[in-house]
Amino acid sequence: MPRSAAALCSVLIACVIASAAWAEGPAPPATAAEEFIAAMQRLRMSLPEPPDSAALKRFPIYDYLVAARLRRDLTGAPDEDTDNTIDAFMRAHAGQPVSHALRHQWLMSLADRRRWDWFLPRSADVTDPQLICDRLAGRLEGSVAASFAAGDNERLAAEALARWSLPQRQPRECAPVFAWLKAQGLLTAALEETRARAALTADNVPLAREFIADVPAERAAPLLQWLQLLESPKSKLELLAVTPAVPVEPDALVAGFTRLSYADSAAASTLLASFLARPDVTPALQGRLQRAAALGAAYARQPGAVAAFSQLPPDSIDGPVQEWRVRAALWSGNYDMALQWTLQMPSGTAAQPRWRYWHARAVAATAGAEAAIPLFGEIAGIRDYYGYLAADRLHQSYNLNIRLSTDDTAAQAALAAEPGLIRAHALIDCNMEDDAGAEWSAVLATAKPAEKVQAAHLASRWGWYSQSIMTLAQADEWDDVPLRYPRPYAAAVADANKLTRVPSDWILAVIRQESLFRKDAVSRADARGLMQLEPPTAAAVAKRWHLPVPNRDSLFDPAVAVPLGAAYMRELLDRYGDQLDLSLAAYNAGPVSVARWLPAESVDADIWIENIPYGETRNYVQHVLEHIVAFAAVRDAEPPRLSSLLQPISAAGLPPP
Repeated sequence: MPRSAAALCSVLIACVIASAAWAEGPAPPATAAEEFIAAMQRLRMSLPEPPDSAALKRFPIYDYLVAARLRRDLTGAPDEDTDNTIDAFMRAHAGQPVSHALRHQWLMSLADRRRWDWFLPRSADVTDPQLICDRLAGRLEGSVAASFAAGDNERLAAEALARWSLPQRQPRECAPVFAWLKAQGLLTAALEETRARAALTADNVPLAREFIADVPAERAAPLLQWLQLLESPKSKLELLAVTPAVPVEPDALVAGFTRLSYADSAAASTLLASFLARPDVTPALQGRLQRAAALGAAYARQPGAVAAFSQLPPDSIDGPVQEWRVRAALWSGNYDMALQWTLQMPSGTAAQPRWRYWHARAVAATAGAEAAIPLFGEIAGIRDYYGYLAADRLHQSYNLNIRLSTDDTAAQAALAAEPGLIRAHALIDCNMEDDAGAEWSAVLATAKPAEKVQAAHLASRWGWYSQSIMTLAQADEWDDVPLRYPRPYAAAVADANKLTRVPSDWILAVIRQESLFRKDAVSRADARGLMQLEPPTAAAVAKRWHLPVPNRDSLFDPAVAVPLGAAYMRELLDRYGDQLDLSLAAYNAGPVSVARWLPAESVDADIWIENIPYGETRNYVQHVLEHIVAFAAVRDAEPPRLSSLLQPISAAGLPPP
């Protein structure tokens, strides 16, 4: 299919949306791709459908249109003919990606219609919780109707109990089989208590409350106490601190104390001594409480964090403690302890560039800059945030270790001729990226790394940059930096740069980290588009910048999304005095979180970033900085130094909000 089809796809979609009269007699589409998109759009809009042309039926992804029509038929009043038609389609496309969504919807429909004779033979491998519950319900009805053997009922009971015991809210479809378990006397008080404890251990307060309601009163008291410690940790812990004779389960006490430590470390530290002195607190429990207090103090960057870590018993020192006590020492400027604790890290942890850099920083602070030169030198050539920081310490150029991978056009042509990749290409051109990804994965599931590298080149040629980058990662190919750092959406990025004065490399770096260049990306929080703006944020930014207020779907348009994302970035840069690290942290975690993390006194930017308590945000800031360096390198510009991008941070130096 010609590459111009991609542009035609988007144009045609806009035309169809603009006029429902398409089905009433305009000139027919010029290509099979256009006809396919028009047919899919009519399907979504419930418009009349003209007969399919011979060209459309020969189109590589015509089966996706057929599957979509069958899914449409399932939303009406499906009958035996519908099921037979779908069954024939499923048999003809067994295991193929085109059948996945249809199979799921068909099974849902069969279960809703209680067609267990069709459903049960086809649902043995389902993983969707609702379908698992449907399968259990169908087997229950079948066992009652057919008087199954005792062994069959025992297996059904065992599977149903396993599902019932999970610390998760189960779909309503499981209600009949759970009621059957109860009627059979299989939901014992001990099992109900165990299930409630599992929800409490998972810190799932709403679910725990629901499960505890099923526990007999004589067993429920300690569970209710645990629940209260999770719901209102401060008040319940203060009461326990002054009533040491009141019993409390160790796990409940630790759960409540940990929650308080992470929310209000000062309050937890104040209560710690009272709990350590309780007569029922064992040495092991003391260590667990001290660990929670120390980590809470470190997350909140409290002055007493280093002392709290120093007092931990050896049994309480695990991975998080080993890392966060170093961060706390760096924050407090206690490089002696930072050095000691980096030396005590397990070899696997100590070998990471992160901790090699901080070990070198601690050596430089305690033994002098000369002593740290070889340590910085060991990582200064790494293409990595910490490698760049080390190179800055030595005033060395950054080494991105760029080595282009083999670009074998013959191998790519052979791949492009694979039926699954022909379909993937057509799906990409018609804005069906998720389906294209499924086809791509099916073809390359067993491919060798060298073949995946050529596939990555092919995807890049198609303009499918997210798949190209992910495929390179699967092939463990990291050194082809230009292939990993494309520069698409040039017009939108240029417009955004002109509007906001945010450098183009910075905009591209945020796009790469936020969406991996997928313009249709949607997060669990409903952030949308290339720069992952939530619709309310996008609307507010548009009003402040006197731009058209976008609707939810217009955030999928790069010409809309990129300038708005850059405008929001500019607002954050202005808010934080052009400090990039603070602005990136706020872009990811929000200004409210960043306000909590600001230091009272000036602190080096690398130390501030290292002490961001949200691991996602810490990694986000570091990765975007890496991307900025890489985007400069691939356009043959001198990469910016992190030492110039990251200035010391202090709340006192920021402009008023």
